[in-house]
Amino acid sequence: MRKKKKVNTKRAMRIANQVNKLANLDVFKNTRKLEHIEARSLLSIILYKYEKFTLHDIKNFYIANGKSSDHTTVLHSIKNWDIYRYYNKNLLEWLNCITTDLGKANNEAKRELIKLKLNYICNKDIDELALIVNTMAEKELETTD
Repeated sequence: MRKKKKVNTKRAMRIANQVNKLANLDVFKNTRKLEHIEARSLLSIILYKYEKFTLHDIKNFYIANGKSSDHTTVLHSIKNWDIYRYYNKNLLEWLNCITTDLGKANNEAKRELIKLKLNYICNKDIDELALIVNTMAEKELETTD
């Protein structure tokens, strides 16, 4: 049987408070206004990709804080993240602001942050970065042999 990872609700609440402050709203308010939907999508993507919450963990977090939710709503929010951030440029700035703080945390979060930022790097820099990453990986493989 798979061991369930304990979720850090204090950390999640800190992140929710950051989202609330940046978006100037309450992500736990039961409303379908677009600005709330986008802010909840930001919170959901951070909890899912960076904090490794499951869909059910996120649903339970929303419910515990007064927001009606279910796992399919959370999944829909995560799947639509790219659309929301395309049309609302603030979302990416807010994500960068919040994940910069997360960057101090764990390596999985750092990997997700790097993946996100790769989409915004020009091809010349990608070539350079690929060489650096390849060199680093080769060094790591040599030390494990």
